[in-house]
Amino acid sequence: MTARDHGERVGYFEPLMISDNARLRSRLNDLALALAEKSAAFSSSLPPVTAPSHSEVVAIANCYYSNLVKGHDVPPIDIEGALHDNYSDDAKKRDLELEACAHITVQKMDRR
Repeated sequence: MTARDHGERVGYFEPLMISDNARLRSRLNDLALALAEKSAAFSSSLPPVTAPSHSEVVAIANCYYSNLVKGHDVPPIDIEGALHDNYSDDAKKRDLELEACAHITVQKMDRR
């Protein structure tokens, strides 16, 4: 199956809102609530001392998959290295590592 571009602006999806008359709106709301509840329960079950390390792993995974969607393939191990100022000698890969570091910096700003 080939994806078709209908010329829509990406901004139309931000934020993605399900219309009031959508057939599955109620089910999607229920799933979103269940996910939020499970996320809160999981977060509260973590010992406070481990939360920062879990947060870093999730940030790296989120960064990796978000950038991969855009075709910017930097493996998590390389993202972690870049976060510790260990960049590739290859200029193109280094640019992607810097982008990943910026992505994670913005994620941290959002959590404040």
